[in-house]
Amino acid sequence: MADLQNPDICIIGAGALGIALALRARRLGASVLLIDRGAEEAGDPAQGRLVAATFAASAARAQDMRTAGALGLAHAEPKPNFKAIGEHAKTLAASTAPRDAKERLIALGIDCRTGQPAFTGRQTFKLGDATLRPRHVILATGAKPVLPPIPGLSEIAYFTPDTIAGNSRKLSHLVVIGGGASAIELAQAYHRLGAMVTLVPQGEILPGFDREQVAILLRQLAQEGLEIVEGAAVSAILPRRQGTGVELTHADGSTHSLDVSHVLVAMGRLPDLAGLGLDRAKVRFDKTRPAFLQLNPDGRTTNTRISAVGGAAGQDQPHAALRYGAIIIDRLFSTGASRLDSLAIPSFIQTTPGLASIGLVEGERPLPEGTLVLRASFAENDAARALGQTHGAAKLLASRNGKILGASIIGPGAGEVIAMLALAMERGMLVSALAELVLPHPSLAAVLTQLGEAFLATRQPTIWGKRSQALRKLLG
Repeated sequence: MADLQNPDICIIGAGALGIALALRARRLGASVLLIDRGAEEAGDPAQGRLVAATFAASAARAQDMRTAGALGLAHAEPKPNFKAIGEHAKTLAASTAPRDAKERLIALGIDCRTGQPAFTGRQTFKLGDATLRPRHVILATGAKPVLPPIPGLSEIAYFTPDTIAGNSRKLSHLVVIGGGASAIELAQAYHRLGAMVTLVPQGEILPGFDREQVAILLRQLAQEGLEIVEGAAVSAILPRRQGTGVELTHADGSTHSLDVSHVLVAMGRLPDLAGLGLDRAKVRFDKTRPAFLQLNPDGRTTNTRISAVGGAAGQDQPHAALRYGAIIIDRLFSTGASRLDSLAIPSFIQTTPGLASIGLVEGERPLPEGTLVLRASFAENDAARALGQTHGAAKLLASRNGKILGASIIGPGAGEVIAMLALAMERGMLVSALAELVLPHPSLAAVLTQLGEAFLATRQPTIWGKRSQALRKLLG
């Protein structure tokens, strides 16, 4: 029988990520301790992703109603009921609750405990009155929203990405502060659900993505009516008896104020590691980013018996966090890959059009000499034309010999198409192989065959190829 005081793996954080990793470790035969710290992990509640996806689906359906005329249907201005939308999302989330229930996890052999753990040494920690000494600890504690030091912010009832889903009233004028994925996604969703939305990025919008494609996305958002104030920052919040004033300061020093009903702060996240006593475990923080842990590429901290994933490791893409966590567990049991190349993880922004990328990105850093930049437009894709969503393009970076170095996609189905490219890169497929894909027609993924054909068009035939072609012509 497993020693419950000395389990193979202890996972601190019982959010969606922690539960998934606990199940994986148990399938490998490990004794697993899962610690619930007594509240939902910030940014990683067990059913939180489904709630967000359901809300986004409602916003997309509202936009479909609004733009149905483009497809020959009667269009109508939607009348969102935020209370009903919220109840629908909660009902769907509740339907998945048994999957994550403590009783099911215990039945599967996972030791589940509740409390605030505190390290007492490099390998030991206290949980209540118990002292535990696991073989390895994985921090899956989530991350809390960043709250900027804006004067007046603490004097109003603002939203964060973690709290806005609980709103049951229509927002007449929402100001979204931030320029990351969460800010852009929520800004579009609430605008589609009838709110006037002003986005104040407070810096670069969607850093790490192809700037040309980010510009396409911003242009599309502006055409929908979302106001984007670039080159300005929120310098103060002005509480009022009715509504809220938001003071903006522009790059030239000029200021102006907005009258708004609500404020959403979406400026990223910081690891939620308070109270763990990591200093006693000899876990060091990054000198350049004091709120973040000092981690090796494989996710280990400066204490080799402790690893971090997800929000605890500064990872903001759930699929990437799950894969990193799976590799940590597999490595402990000498199965599967020992390390994950960060360039092999796709990034995805769930807007319309969607924005996705993987590997190298044009403009982010100098590209290797001889890199080919190939393009394919959704305007030439039959499936996109049928959907009436032709705004966007696929861009692929390849070496001279056809190795895929990276790709960026903006357009319908961007997430699914980038997933196919992720598989192609993992399997070492060359760009030329994309031209040979056999796809149903019409297909959004046909942009991949276009990219493959574009690569083949750059290839100069060899001398032997020319002679072979001439011989075939001679022989008829």
